Amino acid sequence: SMEECEALCTRMAIMVNGRFRCLGSVQHLKNRFGDGYTVVVRAGGPGPAAVQALLQRHFPGIALQERHGGLLRYHLPTRAASLATVFSVLAAHRGPCHIEDYSVSQTTLDQVFVHFAQEQSDGDPEEAVAPGQNVTPSPGRRLTTFLEDDAYQESAV
Repeated sequence: SMEECEALCTRMAIMVNGRFRCLGSVQHLKNRFGDGYTVVVRAGGPGPAAVQALLQRHFPGIALQERHGGLLRYHLPTRAASLATVFSVLAAHRGPCHIEDYSVSQTTLDQVFVHFAQEQSDGDPEEAVAPGQNVTPSPGRRLTTFLEDDAYQESAV
């Protein structure tokens, strides 16, 4: 499971269609390939309508992913707001919007993995390779290209 990977691994690599797509620490992969935050809000009182309006007004890029009664789960892109802003808005409107509790969490390793899994093809070579690309580069050349590409360098955290 991804939880075991997070607990046991110091570095991870993910392959898509036989090619390394990322290499680094778990935190590096989350920072680089994660796509924001998960915001969970539990609203009481008259219902979650006030909370929904509040979040849409303050964070235009936020997207409702799940709703169960008064429990709302949103996806907030990183570029939409800073963590400090998210916490200050939720804390300031806790009473007026009947917010019982809330949490903000980073993208999970599962979500990063699913992002890459969506790129995986079903084995059709024409689907996995863009026109004009070499269909069968040598394994040594693929590894050299991956290791020399600065886009895959691990950032210091």
